[in-house]
Amino acid sequence: MGAAAQLRAAWKSHGRFVDAALEARVHAALVTAGELEGWQRWSADQIREELLAKAEGLLNRPEGQALGGRKLQEMLRQLREQWKQADQGAVANHALWKKFDEACNAAHKVVEAWLEKSRAEAQEHKAQRMALIEEVNAWASAHADSGDWKAHIRALHDFGERWRAGGHVGEKLFTELQPLWKQAIATAGAPLAAAQKSNLEQRHALIDEAAALGAAPALRIDAVKALQQRWQQLAQAVPLERRHEQKLWDAFRKPIDEAFARKTEERERVAAQLSAHDRAVLDASRALEAANASGEAGKIQEAMQVLELALRGESAPVSTEKSEQNKVQTLSEQAQEATPSIANESEPSSASETAAAPRPPVRRVVAMRGDDRPGANKPGPASGRAPERKDLRPRRPGPERFERPGGADRGPRAPRLGDAAFRAQRDALEQAQGALRKLAAQAHGEALSHLVQAWEKRDAALLPAARELGRQFNAAAHAAWTRALGGEPVAANPEALLRLEIAAEVPTPAEHHEARRALQLQLLTRRNDPSPQQTWVQDAAQVLAATADPASERRLQGALKVLLRK
Repeated sequence: MGAAAQLRAAWKSHGRFVDAALEARVHAALVTAGELEGWQRWSADQIREELLAKAEGLLNRPEGQALGGRKLQEMLRQLREQWKQADQGAVANHALWKKFDEACNAAHKVVEAWLEKSRAEAQEHKAQRMALIEEVNAWASAHADSGDWKAHIRALHDFGERWRAGGHVGEKLFTELQPLWKQAIATAGAPLAAAQKSNLEQRHALIDEAAALGAAPALRIDAVKALQQRWQQLAQAVPLERRHEQKLWDAFRKPIDEAFARKTEERERVAAQLSAHDRAVLDASRALEAANASGEAGKIQEAMQVLELALRGESAPVSTEKSEQNKVQTLSEQAQEATPSIANESEPSSASETAAAPRPPVRRVVAMRGDDRPGANKPGPASGRAPERKDLRPRRPGPERFERPGGADRGPRAPRLGDAAFRAQRDALEQAQGALRKLAAQAHGEALSHLVQAWEKRDAALLPAARELGRQFNAAAHAAWTRALGGEPVAANPEALLRLEIAAEVPTPAEHHEARRALQLQLLTRRNDPSPQQTWVQDAAQVLAATADPASERRLQGALKVLLRK
């Protein structure tokens, strides 16, 4: 635009001297400059209208989308800067500027209200923070000598939370308050910091003691326990930051753990070196485990006897042939050893002939006071020892006090077992006892099944032997049951089954409850009659003498299952 103005001024002064061709070029340049001037003015007005719409829209926003005071202040500042930039490259538009300035002033009223509110809140927050600083100083003076460090830490943490939630203040005001707050909180936390410093020094000393204790050749368990108790007392007295305390604890227990690990390795190394006694017990335990797996009671009992001998340190009995061979070999060796001894005895020994006879021991003369009271014992010959005290109390027959069962013939006690051998023999014996109980139960059940079959078929030949029915089942009872099964069937006696169930203390079927109660009442009146526990063999014989039926078989089998195992 400036170049166009200079061209117009030069044309007015010198236009009369210019030819037609140059005049045409001047007019074309001026026309082009006029078009550019109009476009620039139009584009600037478009920018101003957009800024005016934005300024008017600051307050006319939808519900719930109103701008805050700070955001509104920043947007007003940005809109005014953009308006200034638009005025620099084009002709000013006073009409649009007036509308834009009115819209900005209206929006700035909201900013002024927010600023007033912010100033009031800042003053309130300043007062709160100053009151908090004074409260911290007062609390520090009141609790300077307190030893409750956990409460001290909680109070300091609470003060810090209240300072952080104290509200917004300006940067300048915060710069003034922050040093006062730091000084107050440092004064309040000084006793805790001193206690933590002392506690840290003591803990480092305990760590050094733990390292020395762990490096010792012999680990003292009592010293370790005392050291751990001291550590716990320090940890409970003054708490530290959790991560720091964990690091200290790891450093404290590391040498002790290493010492225990060395002790465990040494114990395992010693345990790995089994003695001959441990190896014998381990071999016997493995043999017993194999016998348990076989499921034969004879093998299990034999293996248990071998294990018991191994535990006592005795060798297992060998077979008859081997024992005879060992005896012959022993006699031959004794004969060979006796031959040179007899030859040596035939040759006279000069040393034995020239040796002088042993001199009799010299008796010491001891002065003793005589006792001339009637009935007093006369003193015997003096000897070099005190007279034995006579115990006038009668002695009870039996082994001596503190004497081990078995007397002196039992021999010395077997050496102590190692951990592996002890656990192996214990597990093997437990398994063997369980297997024997299971086999005994199976055998007992099979014997009862055979008894029921003999009752059904009324065949005395099918009745199991007395030893199969139970250890306390004698031959007389077996003969009575055999006669009952071999004779002709008789009428059933319900009272016999009830007496068996009462003797075994097993439940009776529901339909016979009344009969059992009546029988029990009758038994209470028969004081001199034998009880069902004494006559269960005869009652069972009466049941076997009758005809079998499924219900009676189940009741008889349930009662005998208990009675035969007593």
